[in-house]
Amino acid sequence: MDKRNFIKNAVIGATSLYFLPSFSTTKKLKTGIILNTLKDDIKKDYKGTLKKLAELGYKYIESGPLGDNLTAYVSLLKQLKLKTISAGSSISNIEKDPSKFIKNAHALGQKYIVAYWPWKSSAENLTHDECMQTAEYLNKMGEMLKKEGISFAWHNHDKEFRDIGKDRLPFDYLMQETDPALVKSQLDLYWVVKGGADPIDLINRYPGRFPLFHVKDMDNSPQKEKACVGEGIIDFKAIFDLSKKAGLKYPIVEQESNKRGFICAEISYKNLVKWI
Repeated sequence: MDKRNFIKNAVIGATSLYFLPSFSTTKKLKTGIILNTLKDDIKKDYKGTLKKLAELGYKYIESGPLGDNLTAYVSLLKQLKLKTISAGSSISNIEKDPSKFIKNAHALGQKYIVAYWPWKSSAENLTHDECMQTAEYLNKMGEMLKKEGISFAWHNHDKEFRDIGKDRLPFDYLMQETDPALVKSQLDLYWVVKGGADPIDLINRYPGRFPLFHVKDMDNSPQKEKACVGEGIIDFKAIFDLSKKAGLKYPIVEQESNKRGFICAEISYKNLVKWI
């Protein structure tokens, strides 16, 4: 091919590529919300609340069934194009009646059951033995739920980052002493920061272990109170830049101290979608 034809063909090829649709290698995550963020609205009118959440753009919710008729509730979610991705309780409550949680998960199509409180104590004075025993409980629960086709995760607060006089923190015990194939973690970003830890450090040390995030912000007060997403001091962009490494599948807005109703839900949604 002479020089003139080579240049001509190169230009045509480049132009053709320009008009081809672009494909991102990173799949856009869809935003969820746990319904305790709007607990007052849910109590007043759960159907209307769910409708408004769907209109805001939320795709996933975290909650057990609402109302008295499970079939009707499933139908409502389908109509609103909302999916329940997870639900849970304390590890003690789940152990008391796992069949209830399993039944609801199957009916609602939930992929995860979460131990929001993994400890069987107040966790005020954690010890090596309690950490090891708790990890054992989590492994057993994860094994049982895996047989049901459901993934199991535990949720942190700030107590998991307190020094207990050992060579590792309670958080590390529960990550290192549990089987990654059986036990995942729902990383609550606010409580990580409140506990003095760094979400980025945790993601780098435990890659792939965090399919679920609870996303709420922290204000700049001495009390480090909870805030709606984007109204505080947490650097969410830096965290979500590591979504793939974290194994993140479902970022879920939470602000359980929310007193601003849908204002907080809307602010959180609009800010979160910029980073995911």
